[in-house]
Amino acid sequence: MTKKEAHKKILWGAASAAYQVEGATGCDGKGKNSWDDYYEKNNLGYDGSFAVDHYHHVEEDLRLFHEIGLQSYRFSVSWSRILPEGTGKINKKGLEFYDRIVDTLNQYGIEPYLTIYHWDLPLPLLEKGGWLNPEIIQEFLEYCKILFEHFRGRVKLWATINEPASEVIEGYIQGTHPPQEKNYTHAIQVSHHYNLASAKAIQLFREMKMEGKIGIVLNPMPVDILEDTEENRKARDIAYSFLSDWYICPALTGHYPEEMLKFCQETYHAPMIQEDEIRVMEENIGDYLGVNYYMRRVVKAGNFASDKIEDMFSYVKVPGGNYTKWGWEIYPEGVVKLLERIYNEYGKTEIIISENGIGFDDQMNEEGKFEDYERISYLKDHTEMIEQICAKGMDITGYYVWSAIDLLSWTNGYQKRYGLIGVDFETMERSVKKSGEWYREFIRQENGK
Repeated sequence: MTKKEAHKKILWGAASAAYQVEGATGCDGKGKNSWDDYYEKNNLGYDGSFAVDHYHHVEEDLRLFHEIGLQSYRFSVSWSRILPEGTGKINKKGLEFYDRIVDTLNQYGIEPYLTIYHWDLPLPLLEKGGWLNPEIIQEFLEYCKILFEHFRGRVKLWATINEPASEVIEGYIQGTHPPQEKNYTHAIQVSHHYNLASAKAIQLFREMKMEGKIGIVLNPMPVDILEDTEENRKARDIAYSFLSDWYICPALTGHYPEEMLKFCQETYHAPMIQEDEIRVMEENIGDYLGVNYYMRRVVKAGNFASDKIEDMFSYVKVPGGNYTKWGWEIYPEGVVKLLERIYNEYGKTEIIISENGIGFDDQMNEEGKFEDYERISYLKDHTEMIEQICAKGMDITGYYVWSAIDLLSWTNGYQKRYGLIGVDFETMERSVKKSGEWYREFIRQENGK
């Protein structure tokens, strides 16, 4: 396949998440969610109550997305805006807000890509145990059914759950995201509930004979070592299994990696898996695998005698490596390594690069413009890698820049900007960054317009 043929298959888009852009946390009947509660309990000096006020600027923002040539826009729905209590009575104004997004995107010819769950759990469900409580799966399916019925025929590209690994590790092991636990047994059980909930949502999508495609979105990372020793290789394999394959394997086969499953069940007595759950996961593989790629991990051997998986390896920096001020390595080659490994281990499957981007401390110049040339360089390098992957015959059907517009970074506030469209956080004025102009021209050239 030529570069031109491969790239014509790809939807070139950009992404965001409800809580990070919408603001309006108390408007029009929206209920409180896990992140509202988190920011109330942790005085970080910022929260999501305003974000970039996408809720009140939605028409302007979608017009700008059209102006920069997006072919698709990935966004998430806030569960607590639709179901303020998590279940029960539907908030019609919440659905009307997402109607505006979906209908306007379709009018512009921009493919809506709807993520059902991107981390913002209704607070009443969190208070009942959240994703640790097995009842959450049925509650999630009730929410899914509302969205499937309401957007049938208008949305044809769906994601079930975004980055369960991040929420498991940061929410239940490191304690830096809601619900701020440090409990491996809970973490591993929650990971299973996420995987099972996604499979059951895919099952429901097909039972309802929905038009389009549905899959889960993961954030797997390639894992490398600097010094090739037996211990370091062991640490690398443990890290990859824990960070990545624990989610890739069930998404593509319905099963967990055998060695990691055995270790977790012997050490943490989790996950507890009911007899029919593996069958449900086996029979409901997604239509595609969503991959959010930001960086690789480089590790060395840790304490293999520990009963904590994260003690068995430690992260190291690459001498001379290219890192952002937040310590994220810029490593475009990693996306090729990652997808080649997935293809080699699981066979050919449709892949959507559902997020790829970089956070910088972008500053407006004297004219109020964002000249983010570093981001342009990043996007050039990574889209070149996508070209290499496509040339090898891999089935890549979407690429989404993170993010479409500047937004709230969950634990970095408003310093860390990702957007193709910049926001003056004092005035909420929007402007297309240099990267947005570059992306518009890139899409135009890739599609021969």
